Amino acid sequence: MADVNKDRFIERLNAIQQKSDPKKKVVRKVSKDGLVVEVVKPRRKKLLPIKSMVTIALIFVMFKGFVLAQLGADEYESRIDTLKKGPSAQVFAAFLLDSDPATEAMARGLRVVMPGK
Repeated sequence: MADVNKDRFIERLNAIQQKSDPKKKVVRKVSKDGLVVEVVKPRRKKLLPIKSMVTIALIFVMFKGFVLAQLGADEYESRIDTLKKGPSAQVFAAFLLDSDPATEAMARGLRVVMPGK
């Protein structure tokens, strides 16, 4: 025969563990009889991982700046022009790789540090 007190204890223990989970949000509501009840709601997942997207964009700009500093502005632009004359995938790549103010600033900073050019 199962012990009723033990079953209730396990239920209460599970409820406490659920409420203490940092991934879940606890909302307090007033029930029909006037008792304040804690309801556990799971937290929503973020749709866009903004930190990751910003990090990827920053790495991409750094890469473009490194290549621009390594090749030089004239050579970089000539290679971008060759990409613009290709098929649509290469035109899209040329659009992404085209130099912008952030890339040029990164290249200027890297030219100071890099030996050679």
